[in-house]
Amino acid sequence: MFGERYFATRQRLTDVVVGVRELGERCDADVAALADEGEYLKGLRSPFLFVVCGEVNAGKSTLLNGLFGQDLCKTNILPETERVQWYRWGDSVKNINVTDTLQERYRPIDFLQDFNIVDTPGTNSVVRGHQAITERFLPIADVLLFVFPVSNPWGAATWDFISKLSKDNLASVAFVLQQVDLREEKDVALIVEHIRSLAIQKIGASPEIFPVSGKMANEAKLTQPFGDRLWKQSGYPALENFISKRVAENPERRRVLSEVRDSTQVALRRIEEKIETDTTRLDRDQSFLRELESEVDGRRESQTSAFAGKFASLTDVFMTEARESVDLLRKNISIPQSFLSLFRMERLPSEIEASLTESVKEAVEERASFDGKELVANCRSHWETVVPRIKERLKVPIPDFDKETNSLTDTRERFVRRLGRSSKQAVTNLKLRGNLDLQMEARRSVLRRFLSGALCSVIAAGVFGAIGLHPWPFVAIGIALLFVVGAGIYAERSKKELCQNYADRIESCRDPFGDALSNEYKDGVREFYLEYGGLFENVRRHIAEHKLALKPRLERWNDLFLELKGIEQEI
Repeated sequence: MFGERYFATRQRLTDVVVGVRELGERCDADVAALADEGEYLKGLRSPFLFVVCGEVNAGKSTLLNGLFGQDLCKTNILPETERVQWYRWGDSVKNINVTDTLQERYRPIDFLQDFNIVDTPGTNSVVRGHQAITERFLPIADVLLFVFPVSNPWGAATWDFISKLSKDNLASVAFVLQQVDLREEKDVALIVEHIRSLAIQKIGASPEIFPVSGKMANEAKLTQPFGDRLWKQSGYPALENFISKRVAENPERRRVLSEVRDSTQVALRRIEEKIETDTTRLDRDQSFLRELESEVDGRRESQTSAFAGKFASLTDVFMTEARESVDLLRKNISIPQSFLSLFRMERLPSEIEASLTESVKEAVEERASFDGKELVANCRSHWETVVPRIKERLKVPIPDFDKETNSLTDTRERFVRRLGRSSKQAVTNLKLRGNLDLQMEARRSVLRRFLSGALCSVIAAGVFGAIGLHPWPFVAIGIALLFVVGAGIYAERSKKELCQNYADRIESCRDPFGDALSNEYKDGVREFYLEYGGLFENVRRHIAEHKLALKPRLERWNDLFLELKGIEQEI
């Protein structure tokens, strides 16, 4: 089909216009000029107008059928065109008599979306008003074809009509010598020269002249496969080239293309400015988010670095509970209890450790609970400074601290449980029970020897008494008493030494206990602020969504810009 290059360019430009309009809507940029109802867009989509003139039965309808490859117009040896027939695209076949001399014919044929065809009844028609209607279309015609039958190309009515054309109309004129298949080639050449001479006489110039055979062209297009040789013989290729050139080089159409291109460029620049504005705002928003996150990190580090003070309080808790365990030890290793322990399994070290572990855990959890409340208060005070800034900078929903910080309550409880578990493990890792077990077992061993000596002395006294060896029974009893007194003295001294050793051991465990809780405390604080940082999720999501939307918009803008530049080269 002729005009393919122009229509391809026009379609590319239309696609760019649609793309720019869609991109403008996505970017919220002002692209109202590219609205569907815009006048220049209507001009871009307006079909080319073909007007075919000539005397009755000059072969106009056959010419059109050959050009468009369909039996669009009826042909007959008798005049078939009684009215000016304006062929236009429609989704169904219908004919509308606009006036007595003009009929609009709507056909669902694709090429009619790009080409409107005006088939006239003939310059020598006797029907009143035909010439007036024909002249109505001449000022807007893109191509004006005058058809001459090879049998009589000198019809006075046609030449008289041609001689009255304006210079603007003549620019769109071409002569078609129809039915050349009825004459010899040399005769056709003579007729063409005669038409050219006559044109110079009548209008001072000779339009291009195309000798064709509409009949052969129709046969070529309807032949399966396409009749290429017949098509070339019909003379239509040269005529189609002329029409394609007229389509591609039509000044008015090129002006419309240029206007559409210019308006599209303006819209693209506005979109570019909007994208740059959005990019700048996004950069500011990201900087703002980094500022907020930096503040949260600073508070977290500040709270973590303040562990030195918390360390003292936690170790004090440990020392307080540990001293109570020393008192518990002292109460349970009195002289009577020490002797009684010789006759039963010793559970005191494990009981002391269990008591110490539980009391330290409860005391540490109480301390951690207090610190957790302090962390929540710290987060709240920071959030109160953040809310006004978010409202000022970003249009995002702002979470309610009290509603959203239920998770902080859970975090505080986890923080308490974490330090409680760590304190128990820390006490266990100090191995107080093992050390105490060894010392108490050594003490019990000595006490057993004293007790054994006393019992042996009593037995000896009994034996001496039984065999009547006086005063040896009294001597043996005295020795037994000495063993008992020695055991008591040893028990009291070893008790003091044992309690002192245990107290010293407790004192040496102060720092190891604090070190054991250090990492857990810091991790707990870090988890606290990570949870608090979740309140900024709306800000992060807002920025991420805009960033995610901005990248394809910029890529789409680049594609449209390059495509428009390519179209500019073609225009």
